[in-house]
Amino acid sequence: MLKPATLLLASAIAATRACDIPSDTLSNNITEGFAVQVQNASLPVVHNHYLNIWDWGGGDQHLFVSPSGNSTSALTLVDGVLTLPWDPPRRAVINGEYEVKDNTTKMFMTERGDPRAVFEPVYGCNPDTDAVQIELALKSLDTLAEGGNIGVRPFNGIYDFRYTPEGNTAYDPDRPWTKVTLVVVSPEAVTGL
Repeated sequence: MLKPATLLLASAIAATRACDIPSDTLSNNITEGFAVQVQNASLPVVHNHYLNIWDWGGGDQHLFVSPSGNSTSALTLVDGVLTLPWDPPRRAVINGEYEVKDNTTKMFMTERGDPRAVFEPVYGCNPDTDAVQIELALKSLDTLAEGGNIGVRPFNGIYDFRYTPEGNTAYDPDRPWTKVTLVVVSPEAVTGL
């Protein structure tokens, strides 16, 4: 057990390292192209990598952690929905390959009207640099469910993106799902694609 003085010192160090979160509210529309950086320092194989797209046939773009797939910095946010502004546009949806064992569902991009992943841009602190960053917090699964989490899970040696409802306790030790933070990164700031 830590002594009170040790806890106080640890709290003071944590407080000095945290960034100052701006008080303004961010728009749920981002019209200039961006990339999405994936963060979770506890999983180095994906930490600071990027969300990449992979043509899966039929116009669908499946989402994988770089270096798998094709890099993109052309993503936009339209009414909270991650969008590839193609003709026709592809939107992030949560509707496919549901897995009972860990209670997760695939997130991918499509032109179809599947249930959309609706995000809310929020300020956060970069875990490595403490710089202020814009993160995409999952707000809802279309009109079907509020909240939940986006994470990654191994898939044939690469990592794909999966949704799980808030409070999910299901777990698959063979393909462990790990929650990640999705960060908006300007094309000029993208490194290591």
